[in-house]
Amino acid sequence: MRMSAVPADQVAADFRLAMRRLAGGVTVVTASDGVRRYGMTMTAVMSLAMEPPSLVLAVNRNASIIQALTVGREFGVNLLHHSHEGFCQRFSALPSDERFTIGDWEYTPEGTPYLSGAGAAIFCRVGPMYDFGTHRLVIGTVEHSVLRDEIDPLIHLDGRYRQTR
Repeated sequence: MRMSAVPADQVAADFRLAMRRLAGGVTVVTASDGVRRYGMTMTAVMSLAMEPPSLVLAVNRNASIIQALTVGREFGVNLLHHSHEGFCQRFSALPSDERFTIGDWEYTPEGTPYLSGAGAAIFCRVGPMYDFGTHRLVIGTVEHSVLRDEIDPLIHLDGRYRQTR
């Protein structure tokens, strides 16, 4: 069967709808440039390898956190617990400079904020970065993690937050 060419705008619209069917774990990625703290909610986080332990972020190049990732040494990935839905909605709605006025934050020795009570907080050394389209892929080598005993993540599916239970 031969498919006819699909217009680019239709490809993009169909792809957006297709991706709404892919559940993603909700995270808050944090970093510091030594002066300011940066944080953004993301589902575009995935494990990369176990040798060495690493992960990859897909960050829009216009996001304010890019500058901290570019000059920083460390970033944190906070895997949100289902109880963080309200926090996540408020955090995302606030201007960048007000996001750390809510939530219970702790800090690594390098100044990277992490959310107390997250399902896990994974701390990475900033590695190679690659630009593709509107985004920058940021590879992080895992240096340590803080784990919560209960596993009950907040997920995002079809434009809504959900929990697994």
